[in-house]
Amino acid sequence: MTIEEFSEKLLNRDEPLRVHLIGVAGSGMSGLARLLLEMGHRVSGSDRVTSGETERLRSSGLEFSTPHSAEAVEDVDAVIYSSAIRPENPALAAATEAGTSIFRRAECLAAILHTKSGVIVSGTHGKTTTSSMIAHILRKGELAPCHYVGAEIPVLGSNAEWNEEGEFLVAEGDESDGTLALYKPKHVIVLNMEEEHLDFYTRGIEQIREVFNTLLDQTSGASVYCAECEEATSLCRPRAGSISYGWKDADWTATDILEQIGTVS
Repeated sequence: MTIEEFSEKLLNRDEPLRVHLIGVAGSGMSGLARLLLEMGHRVSGSDRVTSGETERLRSSGLEFSTPHSAEAVEDVDAVIYSSAIRPENPALAAATEAGTSIFRRAECLAAILHTKSGVIVSGTHGKTTTSSMIAHILRKGELAPCHYVGAEIPVLGSNAEWNEEGEFLVAEGDESDGTLALYKPKHVIVLNMEEEHLDFYTRGIEQIREVFNTLLDQTSGASVYCAECEEATSLCRPRAGSISYGWKDADWTATDILEQIGTVS
């Protein structure tokens, strides 16, 4: 099953999928589990330990098991695994031997993202903060957004949420392993670009640029970028539909800033 086929099946409410997540206690995987549950699918998950998030997910219908086992993936339609899972993991090995459809975390997110107008927040730093702010603003605007962020954010209530009626899905796009190139969003935000994760990007900044360029090529709407970042500017400015922000010399600038301690309303 391809990512596109998986995406189509996720929208079929008449035939819910049975999906198992290996490493479900992690923040990224638990967010996927929540989205899949709220989309109406049967979701199970396994991990070495339980957590507060897995306990909350169990109350929403997650079938949780520990430790990982081959039995946990029997008769499932798809298996999702995190980057921490090795090929010899008993659940992953069993799914591979059985010929079950297997997806990486980012591939599953791409399948879900492509069922909505996706808004991908990318960059080396600031993704969780920015994606949370965007989701909160859209929520306050009564646009009922879906969201997928890298941590539990008090103002959002959870690290992920699915809204059937909402148009947008705001999500973080992790650049660390090149999977950023999987996404085909409506809009993209490029916060910054730095030479990091060089265990994967063996060719350095040039290879990082290639991944970001692929994401930008696959974006159908606006490309919003920080004009303070030279790398983001060089990639985004020449593109039609690009929008810059910054302290000065940008399409949108911040002025009359007042710093104070308070709460988000």
